[in-house]
Amino acid sequence: MAEVLIEIIHVIVALFMILVVLVQGGNEGGVGAAFGGGNSSGVFGATGATSILGKLTYGAAGIFMLTSITLTVLQGKGGDIGLKQRLKQQAGEQAPAPAAPAPTPVPAAK
Repeated sequence: MAEVLIEIIHVIVALFMILVVLVQGGNEGGVGAAFGGGNSSGVFGATGATSILGKLTYGAAGIFMLTSITLTVLQGKGGDIGLKQRLKQQAGEQAPAPAAPAPTPVPAAK
């Protein structure tokens, strides 16, 4: 249940981060310039755009990284054995079977 909640938060934060990055004004003003016309500094004006959108981007990126790490850890807990044991098992399975002894020759009938 917790894993599903974290996945939902992860997707929402990813979509929010895409939106925030697109609205930010770059050299050409980003998507915000399309709404403002001649004002190429962004939707929120010359001073507020960088600080508000920058903080939103950093916050969303931080939450995205935390949810990514959490989902990875939760996914890794599914197995009962660690990597070393799994590699040893695979090496044992792939080892060639010992060669069977050569058959003894049967003497020819006279």
